[in-house]
Amino acid sequence: MARNVGPEDRVVRIVAAIGLGILIYFALEGTEAIVAGVIAAYLLLSGLFARDVFYKMLDIDTSIQEQSYSTTDDRSGL
Repeated sequence: MARNVGPEDRVVRIVAAIGLGILIYFALEGTEAIVAGVIAAYLLLSGLFARDVFYKMLDIDTSIQEQSYSTTDDRSGL
């Protein structure tokens, strides 16, 4: 599977996973902790590997960066 998670998205996912991990450690118990742990693990792994199954199913790709087209070569037609 090709990478489909961009750099900004990766940072947000990793920070959210760390935040959930801290929340699990200090506040959550039982079933809440298990659900939050699964979500945190998914966010961390998808952030580290830059691949997301749900993005793949929805055909979303945040790793594609727009390229500026105002260079001299583009204006001159070369």
